[in-house]
Amino acid sequence: MAAVLISGGTGLVGRALSKKLMAQGHEVRVLSRTPKQSGNVKSFFWNVEQQQIDIAAFEGLDHIVHLAGEGIAEKRWTDQRKRDIVTSRVDSMKLITDTVKLKNIQLKSFVGASAIGIYGMTTSNNIFSESDSGTKDFLSETCVQWENAYNTISLNSDKTTIIRIGVVLSAEGGALKKLLPQFKLGLGSALGSGKQYMPWIHLDDLVSIFTEALFNHCYKGVYNAVTSEHITNKEFSVQLAKSLHKPFFMPNAPAFVLKLILGEMANMVLTGTRISNQKLVNEGFVFRFSNLSEALEKIVSKK
Repeated sequence: MAAVLISGGTGLVGRALSKKLMAQGHEVRVLSRTPKQSGNVKSFFWNVEQQQIDIAAFEGLDHIVHLAGEGIAEKRWTDQRKRDIVTSRVDSMKLITDTVKLKNIQLKSFVGASAIGIYGMTTSNNIFSESDSGTKDFLSETCVQWENAYNTISLNSDKTTIIRIGVVLSAEGGALKKLLPQFKLGLGSALGSGKQYMPWIHLDDLVSIFTEALFNHCYKGVYNAVTSEHITNKEFSVQLAKSLHKPFFMPNAPAFVLKLILGEMANMVLTGTRISNQKLVNEGFVFRFSNLSEALEKIVSKK
C-alpha cells in the first residue's frame, strides 16, 4: 500500500482518481482549504494565497499528484481571472515543492496535470505530438508555466510524469455536463464552423493513465491523454444528440455570438486541432473507450 497525496482532489478527476486508488488499497490524502473527512480519504489544510500547508500530509508520503488549479472555463477571462488561472497552478505547486524539500522527502513518483491547450488555440491539419509547440496565446503560455513549475520537484522524485489532458467526458462534470441539458431538450448544436477538432478522453481512461503514471516505472516525461479518434465539434455534437435519442437540427452557434458572450475564452471552443497519443500507445496503454459513440452511450446510460 502506498500513500498518495492529491492536490485538487475534490475536483472531477481528483474524486475519480481517489476512488480508484482506494479500491486498490492505497492511502489517499487530499489538500483542502476546508478539510473534512470524506470516507477513507484523509483531508489536510492548505491555503495557497497565504502559503500555508499542513506538513502532516507529507509524513510517510510516497507519491504526489498535482491537479489543483482554477477552472479554465468557469468564468470570463478578465485580466484578474487570467492571473488567478496561472497562479493557482504555479503557486500551489511551489508550495508543495517547498514543503517536500523542507521535509527532505524522496518521492517514488510525481504526476502533474497539464492540458493539450499547450499546443495553442488553433485549428490546423497538424497532428501534435508531445515534442511539438503550437501557437502562442493565453492557454499555451499558461500550460508552459504550469509544466515549468514541475521542474524543481524532479530533484525529489524518482520519476516525474506530466499528463496533458484533452476534453474529459463524464456526466459528473466538465464540458459534457454543461452540454447535456441543452442536448436533452433537442436543442444541441455545433459551435462556430464545427470543423474544429475535439481531442477527447473518457474519465475512466484518464484515471487509468494517472494510475499507470504513478506506479508503472516505464511512464516518464510528457504524455498526451486523448483517444486515437479525431472527432470534429460537429461530429461530436451529432453523436451526442444520437446517444440521447434526440434530433439534431439546430444551426451552428455563430462564432461572433460566442465571442460576444465569452470574450477571448470563446477561442477555446471555436478552435481545436488533432493530438497524437502514440507515445501513450507505445507504452502499452489500452483504452477502454476509444470510440466516441460507445463512450457517450455508456455515459448517458448512467444518467
